Amino acid sequence: MKFPSSEFDNAVALLCHGTITNEASAELHELLRTDAEARDEYLWRVEVHGELASGRLDFGHASNFEPDGFGWESTATLVPDASSKRRRSYPAPPVVVAMLALVTVCGGLWMWHESQTASVETGLPAKALAVATIAELHDCRWMDPAAEVSSGDAVRVAQRIELSSGIAEVLFNTGARLKIVGPTIIEPRTDNSVFLTLGEVHLDAGTPESKGFTVVTPTSKFVDISTAFTARVSPDGLSRLKVSEGEVDVVLEGVERSPRLRAGETLYVEPGERQVMTRIEEGDGTDAFHFPTIQSPSHEDLADQALGHASVRVVRGQLNFKPGRGTSGPPDVLIDGAGQSHQDAPGESAFFQDHTSGGLLMDLGSVVAISRINSYSWHQHETNESHRHRARQRFTLYGYSGDQLPDLTRPPRESGWTRIARVNSDRFFEVTTPLDRPAQQASSITAAQGEIGQFRYLLWEVSGNTFFGELDVFGSPHATQETP
Repeated sequence: MKFPSSEFDNAVALLCHGTITNEASAELHELLRTDAEARDEYLWRVEVHGELASGRLDFGHASNFEPDGFGWESTATLVPDASSKRRRSYPAPPVVVAMLALVTVCGGLWMWHESQTASVETGLPAKALAVATIAELHDCRWMDPAAEVSSGDAVRVAQRIELSSGIAEVLFNTGARLKIVGPTIIEPRTDNSVFLTLGEVHLDAGTPESKGFTVVTPTSKFVDISTAFTARVSPDGLSRLKVSEGEVDVVLEGVERSPRLRAGETLYVEPGERQVMTRIEEGDGTDAFHFPTIQSPSHEDLADQALGHASVRVVRGQLNFKPGRGTSGPPDVLIDGAGQSHQDAPGESAFFQDHTSGGLLMDLGSVVAISRINSYSWHQHETNESHRHRARQRFTLYGYSGDQLPDLTRPPRESGWTRIARVNSDRFFEVTTPLDRPAQQASSITAAQGEIGQFRYLLWEVSGNTFFGELDVFGSPHATQETP
């Protein structure tokens, strides 16, 4: 079994539904044991399946659209569409939740719901508002095994689609084509907008009528400008946008000027009040570290060692110190204001031992109002072009504002640290082969409204032995300290 592959997709779906064979289970187990990217994808899918089955996602309720607001407010109970090809009716919402509790942790499949209340946009019965049709179905599994869904079926406002596995393509009346990749929960709001609760969709809005098609997530709105893009939402609300053609505006609550992404650009938006955003970009592969929008490594950030305020050290794991060529540099190389001088420069990089992970702790000397955090990596073997795995960035970043550090042997989320952002550049670049992975990378973490937060300490929980060359922190050193 390989990843990615249809064989992997089928095995995970069958495992979640409790019908996997012993042979397929053994092959999947072996793949997960040896392939970190397959493990990531597997865990994500299982988590989504668990959410589908748990009842935490408010199954059985519709949501009324607020055209001038930023989201939806749950107000209406949904009943089945009498014109659909069902063989049985649905019980009241509390019973639906109870039924879901009986399903296995991965038991959610596909469910159709429809509101019998009036549409807030037109005043017409929601049943009359057929805004799209099912165009194609590929190996789909449904919440109700008795439901019969076919190509050509109508999709109406407030019909919630809960797809566990397979691909469903929906064609909107405006000409927009939406590919839904299971497991996903999505709900049409108008003939040119949907709400994506979790999962993944691919939009192709190539007609004039579909311009402005909007995919709303728990953290943001993605508004197309005659384009094609992919949106993905994790169970905890982390939203991802990747633009493949044209341009997309990212509308964030309380932000007057929307960031605009262009073809080839990707953005993550974290859940939470700060609306922390992450960009990851490929560099030009030179010691100048030029990126499309991210600044090159800087001597002018607050963490630069020349200022004498910041320090960085290893608090978990070990850097790859060993005799002779190929040893890691000290942690201080991360705050010297420069990246590596060439593509395979271990002594100018800080990296952990092979097949391990670790923690990097930065002390800024005092509480800082942080506006931006950049990280840079570069590695490609001198003779093996595909040997770039040490360039990928995969970490979770935490902040702490107190003077006295908490117990570093405990998990950060359990000891008072604030999670700032999560970075996984392989997923960001959708790496499927070694040559898909950029050899030079930068990630830039910012917030929608200026300040990420006020912290003295930053903790990078790193997975893998990435060749990091620089960590830059920007902001104001005159922050008012907050109680952690």
